[in-house]
Amino acid sequence: MTFGLLASVLVFGFVTSITPGPNNTFLFTSGANFGVRRSLPYANGIIAGLTIMMVAIGAGLGVIFAAAPLIYQSLKWAGFAYVVYMAYQIARSTSKSESGEPRYIGFARSVAFQFINPKAWIIMSAFMATFIHLDDPLLITITTCAVFLVVTWPGGVIWAAGGQVLSKWLSNPRRRRAFNITAAVLLVASMVPVLAIH
Repeated sequence: MTFGLLASVLVFGFVTSITPGPNNTFLFTSGANFGVRRSLPYANGIIAGLTIMMVAIGAGLGVIFAAAPLIYQSLKWAGFAYVVYMAYQIARSTSKSESGEPRYIGFARSVAFQFINPKAWIIMSAFMATFIHLDDPLLITITTCAVFLVVTWPGGVIWAAGGQVLSKWLSNPRRRRAFNITAAVLLVASMVPVLAIH
């Protein structure tokens, strides 16, 4: 791997991981309600899900999406429906004691969500098409993918940490209620640009 390729992958991975989207909104809300430590399984689930997506796209799933766009559209709208459901779960909570299991998303749910997260598919398809070439040696391909995944993880954790910073301020039930409603609205809004992509 050349220095130029490494730098490009680092920048692409960090920028795409730090920009707003469903995963980061979930992490920010989780950090505020549960703290960074309990949010780490979600962050780890993102990486696991993206790893599986890399393998799937490399195995030809991207070609299937291109040949049968209805499959991708179905995944996109299923993802949107799930995000709306989760936004409802977030908005209805007014305090930590009430937030519990309905809003807590652990490792398994995080992994599963990546497969109906349109932003994840777009980013991973762009990454694979831009940085991975069919004639690359296997070691270069694995290294490039590993670098992307390693630099992606901190971006999500930063969002969880940002949420945790606000946790004391959110100890007031009224503030927490306002925060959760705002987070729910932003979560749904984060999907709107993706829905416009065909």
